[in-house]
Amino acid sequence: MSTPAFLLSLLVAVLAPVFALAWLRPILLRVLRGFCDAEGSAEFWIRCATLLAVTGTVLLVMVFGEFDAGAAPGEVLRRVLFLAMGGVFVSVALISRNVWNQARRAAEPPARPPAPPASLNRAAPAAGAGR
Repeated sequence: MSTPAFLLSLLVAVLAPVFALAWLRPILLRVLRGFCDAEGSAEFWIRCATLLAVTGTVLLVMVFGEFDAGAAPGEVLRRVLFLAMGGVFVSVALISRNVWNQARRAAEPPARPPAPPASLNRAAPAAGAGR
C-alpha cells in the first residue's frame, strides 16, 4: 500500500463533499429555515448532511480506492475523483430530493374537508309533521 496515495485519496474524499455542501449551505439554510420551526433545526440538518456526505465519500474511497504501491499516480487520482464525485452526487441528490418533497408538500393547497353525507343535508322533519 502506498501511504501518499492513501492520504491523498482521503484528503480528496473529505474535501470534495465539504466544498460542495459549503457552496450549497447559504441557500440550503434559507430553505430549511422555511421548513423547520425549531431553533437550530436547520443548522442540525446541514451538519448532519455534511457528516453523512463526508463519511459516505470516505467509505467509498476506502472500499474501492487504488492504494497499491505500484499504481500509477494518474490512475489513483482518476479513481479517487470518480469515487468522490459519485459520493457528492449521491449526497446532493438525496438532499435535493428530500427538500423538493417538502417544498412540494408546502406548496399544495390544504385538503378540503369531505362534504357531509347527503342524508345529513336534508332538513329534519318537524315534530308531528307526518301525522
